Parts: sequence; structure tokens; C-alpha cells
Amino acid sequence: MHRIFDDGRVPEDNPFAKQPGALPTIWSFGHRNPQGLAREPKTGALWDVEHGPRGGDELNLVRPGKNYGWPRVTFGMNYDGTPITSRTEGPGFEPPVLHWTPSIAVSSIDFYAGERFPRWRGHLLLGSLAAEELRRLVIADGKVAKQELLFKGIGRVRDVVVGPDGLVYLALNGPDRVARLVPVE
Repeated sequence: MHRIFDDGRVPEDNPFAKQPGALPTIWSFGHRNPQGLAREPKTGALWDVEHGPRGGDELNLVRPGKNYGWPRVTFGMNYDGTPITSRTEGPGFEPPVLHWTPSIAVSSIDFYAGERFPRWRGHLLLGSLAAEELRRLVIADGKVAKQELLFKGIGRVRDVVVGPDGLVYLALNGPDRVARLVPVE
């Protein structure tokens, strides 16, 4: 992942900004296929979800200068069923906060910061393509304390967004539509 200002300048505090031979824009590395990024409202922490191959989808707490391991460590397999590596962890690699094996094909994430679903405030909403799911993850101290399946079989969840009205909007495929979640009294 790279970090730059809107005008293209490189922040001086990037972890590799002054390292000879390194790209100064690098923020973190070893990511496979990031699908969603979101900042935790309470802490400002950056979270991402990534597709793994045939398993090993990941939720990561992205920290500057850290190596998330791809392809040296993974819970996924090659698409032909052969192992990519036998290692799921190792020194110098940041482990995922959570992984899904088999893959649910993670898509988009957003932290709930609205007023309409007060019990969800601060929780992470996660869409999935292959599993056709919307999940709610309770994050506490950089870990997933609880995971709840909100919907399944509603279509491939391409995007999940908390609107300025505090409602949750989903972009779905199969059939193509936008759905709005509204609380029930």
C-alpha cells in the first residue's frame, strides 16, 4: 500500500521515505488483493480486507512499515489445489486479525458511525461476493470480539456504505440493485 498527499507529495513520515533504494510512498507491503479499506472512527486505525486464493481471505489492521506476508505466508491455496506455501505465519510477518478459509470472497468494508443503528456504532460491516453475505464484526482492542451474519443469499455484496443519513446501503449483483437497510421499531 502506498501513502501520498492529494497533490502527489510523499509524507516525510512514511516508513521508507528516507531508505535508499525503496519507494518512498510505501506504507505497508505483502498484501495480496485488497478489496476494502476503512478507518476505525474511534481510533483512526486503518483496516483492510483482502482476497486470498481458494481460501485465506484476510482482515488486517494495517500498520506502517509492516509486511503482511504475501506470498510467503498464507492460508490460501493455488487455484489448481496445490499449496502456495506450507507457512501460515513466520517471523517478520504480520498475521491477519481474522481469516476466512474457505474463502467468502470479501468485498467492501465500512465502520458504522451513524445514529440509526445505535448498537452497531463502531462495528465493522463486511460484504462478501461468493458467500453472498453481509457480516457485522465487533472490533475490540485490535481484534474481532464477535462476528454476526446479518444476511445470506441476498446477492453478491459488491459494496457496503454507511450513508450520511445513518442508513446502510448495499450494492448487490444477482439481481443488480441497491438495497437500503432501515431499522425496525
